[in-house]
Amino acid sequence: MKRLPKLGFKSKSKSNGVATPGGGMNDDDHDYDYDRRNGGGNTGGREDGGKGGTMDDVAAEKNAGLEGIIAGDMHGRTSGHVGGGGTTQNMDRIAARMEELHVRAGTGSAPAAYKRKMDPMGGGGGNGRRGDWADDDGGGGGGGVGGSTIGGGVDNSKKKKKKRPEGSSHHGGGGGGGGGYARPSTSSVTSNVLCNIHSSPLAPNEFDLTYVPPIYPKTDEDGRFISLALQRNFVFANALSDDDNLRKRELKMVVDSFESHVVRSSGVVILNHATTGDYFYILRAGSVRYYSGYVSSGGGDDIGALSGKKLGGGTSTRDKNRIIGLANRPGQSFGELCLLYDCPASADCVSSGHVDDDVEVPCEDGSACSFWRIHKSTFRRILALRTMRRDVRLREALQRVECFRELDVEYLRRIGDAMNARNVERGEVLYEAGDVCDTFYLIGSEGKVQIGNRASGNVVLGPGEGFAHEAISYGLSDDLILRQDAKDSKQSSSSKKPPQSAVITHPPKHASTAMALERTVILSMSKAHFQRVVGSLEDAILLSRDRRLLRSVPLFRDTDLEDFEYELLTALIENVRMRVNKEIFVEGDHIDEPALYIVRSGAVEALSEEHPRLNRVIQAGGYFGEDTLTPDENMRFGGAKGGHKYSEETVDVITDEVVLGRLTLANIDSVIQDLHRLGCRRKKNYKRKGKSKDEDEPVESLDDLEFHRLFGAGTFGRVWIVSPFGRKVPYALKIQCKRELLDQRQAGGAQRERAVMSKLDHPFVCKLVNTFQDEACIYMLLQFVQGGELLNLIQSTDLYGGLPESAAKFFAAGILEGLTHMHQRQIVYRDLKPENVLLDCDGYAVIVDFGFSKIVTDKTYTFCGTPLYLAPEIILRRGHDRGVDYWALGCLVYEMLFGATPFYLPGIDQKGLFKRIVRGKWNIPKEHNKINRSAIEFIWGMLQRRSAERLGCLAGGYREIKNHPWLQEVNFGKLIKKKIQAPWVPDVKDPLDTSNFESLDDAEDEDFLKGKAPLTAKEQLVFLDF
Repeated sequence: MKRLPKLGFKSKSKSNGVATPGGGMNDDDHDYDYDRRNGGGNTGGREDGGKGGTMDDVAAEKNAGLEGIIAGDMHGRTSGHVGGGGTTQNMDRIAARMEELHVRAGTGSAPAAYKRKMDPMGGGGGNGRRGDWADDDGGGGGGGVGGSTIGGGVDNSKKKKKKRPEGSSHHGGGGGGGGGYARPSTSSVTSNVLCNIHSSPLAPNEFDLTYVPPIYPKTDEDGRFISLALQRNFVFANALSDDDNLRKRELKMVVDSFESHVVRSSGVVILNHATTGDYFYILRAGSVRYYSGYVSSGGGDDIGALSGKKLGGGTSTRDKNRIIGLANRPGQSFGELCLLYDCPASADCVSSGHVDDDVEVPCEDGSACSFWRIHKSTFRRILALRTMRRDVRLREALQRVECFRELDVEYLRRIGDAMNARNVERGEVLYEAGDVCDTFYLIGSEGKVQIGNRASGNVVLGPGEGFAHEAISYGLSDDLILRQDAKDSKQSSSSKKPPQSAVITHPPKHASTAMALERTVILSMSKAHFQRVVGSLEDAILLSRDRRLLRSVPLFRDTDLEDFEYELLTALIENVRMRVNKEIFVEGDHIDEPALYIVRSGAVEALSEEHPRLNRVIQAGGYFGEDTLTPDENMRFGGAKGGHKYSEETVDVITDEVVLGRLTLANIDSVIQDLHRLGCRRKKNYKRKGKSKDEDEPVESLDDLEFHRLFGAGTFGRVWIVSPFGRKVPYALKIQCKRELLDQRQAGGAQRERAVMSKLDHPFVCKLVNTFQDEACIYMLLQFVQGGELLNLIQSTDLYGGLPESAAKFFAAGILEGLTHMHQRQIVYRDLKPENVLLDCDGYAVIVDFGFSKIVTDKTYTFCGTPLYLAPEIILRRGHDRGVDYWALGCLVYEMLFGATPFYLPGIDQKGLFKRIVRGKWNIPKEHNKINRSAIEFIWGMLQRRSAERLGCLAGGYREIKNHPWLQEVNFGKLIKKKIQAPWVPDVKDPLDTSNFESLDDAEDEDFLKGKAPLTAKEQLVFLDF
């Protein structure tokens, strides 16, 4: 079973670490980022030091870091020794992919193809030489295959130093030598762009729409200072609203929430690389030095030093003299990533005074430095609540629009998310009388619009009011218009009703002119855009009505049916037309086809001799036939189910024609699977007592299981391969320590994972068989998927060039089926990546690991996932839904086709990666010109930055993905039945075979619970329903 890194399980496989050559520091506002260009060395200083080690572009182009190019400081420019032995043929793309693949945590051993092509890449890094005026020689570069050990270059820093010329300000160390790619390492190498990340979810009481952020005193000048600093910061520049007026309000709320913070002495650690940060800081006065948390005395990689890990062979030691950056200008900032998710700083940020000729000078008030700062929870609540408030206001405004009044909240949300916002200036004309009416408008957070002509006069509309809705509503049937008018007649409304002549089949023309009276925020949506996002307005109204009606019918109301089931049921309602005097049911007659009927138009009369009080006329919006759906005295249902049902009333058509919506018992049965659920609200059972493959009795107790071998080990517990005694039916038993879950505040996550998995039953989704618990642990018995990770298959392809297009289609289609099963149950997966897709014995994809999954009825605001696959709306904290899974699927398809993820660049840090994702920067490798054009269009559709425009989030939902030209040749009917030959079938020797995974030593299970304090009775209640 796949190990679960989010819950603390770390793979013990031998990761193929890359001794990435040290990169020269950049100077982007003193952010502590690395220029990790292959072959670059480490700069010895900051501004003082040279660019020691950044290799020239020509060398980078030709050699891709396989030969080390070493420079001295910016004055010396003295070249060091060049690493030898590296080959250069066509290695630029391969080098980038290797760096990405082999910093994944626990990806397993290098495939044979990798080892075969690594050997000629050799070349140990040369030793750095200091420049003429440098204080230190650079350390040696890491060796490649055939060279020295990782990080094992010679350190020349202890040599006698030349005296720096008087007056020179350049005294940085020379650059370290660049090395070839490293041989496979036994170290597990983790990159901050590839590890799972998350933020603590907002508590229910934090979603109060009346929340008012704290306001701390500050002058107008202070406010302008903070605002200017925020506008230069990536997080704030992108996270605030697009609406200018709302953006100003949000910025003011954020600025008001900054508090003053003074550090009285130097040497105080403001942010620690080893603990989660709570604040974002803007420097007011003084300075802050950035220290690497740990550096390797034996010559490791600087990336490891910054992250607190060592990649080289030396001993990790604390080195407070290792300054990697300095912030000394008012307005510089740090700690922004902790606003997005829970993470430690990349380095220790330590206070110091003003620095003048290497001497620290205190600030005017005697302090070392002072800041403005904001707490992460305040920032997160501001962003979450601004989205919630915006959505509520927008839906309320849309619901007041005449043609949208009967739409479900889901449709209103889709419309609101897809509308385009822009600012119009005073006097700007939106349209003139006589123009084609093809766009609907809504006034946003501010402004006024005048609509009128000489004949009818002028009407002035303000924020939240819509106009020109005829652009969307033209073409509605008479019945829908009349029924809406009937409802409108019972309500007071300031809006004028369109004349009956508005019901036309071609775009109408504006009778008036619309002009902005002041600067106005306008939201708009064209008819074509509406149909693309929502579909037919008439269909949307009918489906919304039908869902509301079904929920009101007692037989359905008193059940445990879920939203997705109502959606499927309403989609199966078919319209039938009948003429006057047609008898639909006759009292006492046997019913051949039980069904519920909804009156769309016209009227019917229901009469009963036995129960005359039930006599009635049923008009549009009413229903009948509910009694035909109940079982007979033998608890057997009618129709094909074999029961004997007789009509309790006679129903006749009494108007010239009636249009009825018919939902048959057979269709109901196809959706809810068990007709006895009708009229019976049952307590939900989160345990799935599934049967084993050989159809024997289900596993009822831990005592029924035989433990075979340890499969995964981590912070929270273990994963064992088990089987019922006497049978070789494999399962994965996930064991988690209750005490550790409570201490790490992950108990809620474990409960959500169980709740999510209990709803899922699909061949391409890992099954939960049962759950157990004792005083110390909780246990999840899971399906064992034996074929290994999809990632391993991608890695094993020649030169990591990607899978064949046919194979990528096969896996993408299977994953889509699994995601669709989740989304129909309102489950958002949120962690799709090749490590979380396993292959079963037949070679089919199975989605595993539901630690980040969540039941989402609207939007959720928790920041979580793997950075390479995060959608923009997660990064910007604007609320997200199932659209993030379609984005990740687009990233995964790209990776399967091209062997790399779309937004990754060699040496990129997390902030740089987020910038590329938010800006949508990706391209197709030039060497992949044989990929079908439809595949590129498929990826483009999935990687739309706006979720509302994304493939899968449009009117057709997941069907639009299935019907896309790239997947049209996939037979989904055969796929779901596993009737298609998989492109690759794993070698599985027996039911307990784990050879497709790295094995662990069972000894690692020892002391699993040693030293863990027992839970109190109150703490045990947290796991009561597990």
